[in-house]
Amino acid sequence: MVLERFKDVLHRCYKCGHCRTTGPEIFYTNCPSYDKFKFETYTGGGKINLAKAVFEKKLDWSDRLVNILFACPTCGNCEANCVYPLHENVLGIIEAVRAEAVNAGVTLPGNQTAFGKHLGKEHNPYIEPHSKRLDWLPKDTNLPKESETIYFVGCTSAYRQKMLAQDTVKVFDKAGVDFTIMKDEWCCTSPLLRTGQWETDYVSAPQIAQHNIQEAKKTGAKRIVTTCAGCYRTWKKDYLESYDWLLNSKHEFEVLHTTELLENMIKNGEIELSHEINMRVTYHDPCHLGRHVGLYDSPRNVLKEIPGIELVEMPRTRENSWCCGSGGGVKAGFSEWAVEVAYDRVREAEKLEVDALVSACPFCWRNLDDAINQNNSKLKMYDVIQLVRKSMGI
Repeated sequence: MVLERFKDVLHRCYKCGHCRTTGPEIFYTNCPSYDKFKFETYTGGGKINLAKAVFEKKLDWSDRLVNILFACPTCGNCEANCVYPLHENVLGIIEAVRAEAVNAGVTLPGNQTAFGKHLGKEHNPYIEPHSKRLDWLPKDTNLPKESETIYFVGCTSAYRQKMLAQDTVKVFDKAGVDFTIMKDEWCCTSPLLRTGQWETDYVSAPQIAQHNIQEAKKTGAKRIVTTCAGCYRTWKKDYLESYDWLLNSKHEFEVLHTTELLENMIKNGEIELSHEINMRVTYHDPCHLGRHVGLYDSPRNVLKEIPGIELVEMPRTRENSWCCGSGGGVKAGFSEWAVEVAYDRVREAEKLEVDALVSACPFCWRNLDDAINQNNSKLKMYDVIQLVRKSMGI
């Protein structure tokens, strides 16, 4: 069993409740699953106890059990607030028990199995042909075959929020960044890792990870830069630490989020932000960028350098940030609930009387924008890279 890796910690949940509430300075529910379903079993600790029961073969698989285990965006708020010896293992256990579910042949919620099957065939979870992965790139773009920097686009920017990929290339070109894009980029494997579809009859996360690393090596690159928080976490943490045992994915690339690169270039005078953007904004921390890896300051520092931008913080911010609701397979498995979670965040931003909600992840952008549009909010949705492009005058 995959859960064998966690057998020494499965018993360590003391049911203290910190995985569902944050305090004492600000006291509120921090778990989207508990906030929605109101039962302890939906919390991080509840899922740990379910995993323990699965491991000890005291619980049989059922649709009810699967829905509880997968109704979780794996945002990591439970792990961040855990005060006992589970605090580095909560997400790993949840993802491992999901893998046990997949290995048992259960039916996954919503569209999760479909995106896994398609990812194995066309290397993306969006049911799109792999041949169209670079259709967003202008036809006259000439990129070198070799470069020290790879822009790893990611599936969401390549197939859905194409303007974020286009804006990234425009900013890099204007700033004189020497970069290339992998000729045969595949999904980073994050959707598979989060939903337990690690190694099945239709998809192999290890094969995909090894393909990406080998393709990156062909360019002679020394660093990977990505706008996607999920891709960032996967290249920086999963390939090297969390799932190296599964993926065999050790590499020597420096991994940067675009906001880290932009922050450094602004400090070095390589990017000039001269056009004012008179706007009051608040920043949403993507879970994969913030709690999962600890990158909080770079996006904020970039925003503060844009003339005219007034940055204000929401009550739930940084390690206590509320999830956008789309991660962990929730957007595919529980699409309506995903937007409900996002709208909680939108309402929080609206109370600050800001003009716009800003994030640094195309997946957050998509779900928060869905919530804005479906609820007729007056807020505008931006990614940091979009505001940087505007301030650069391109």
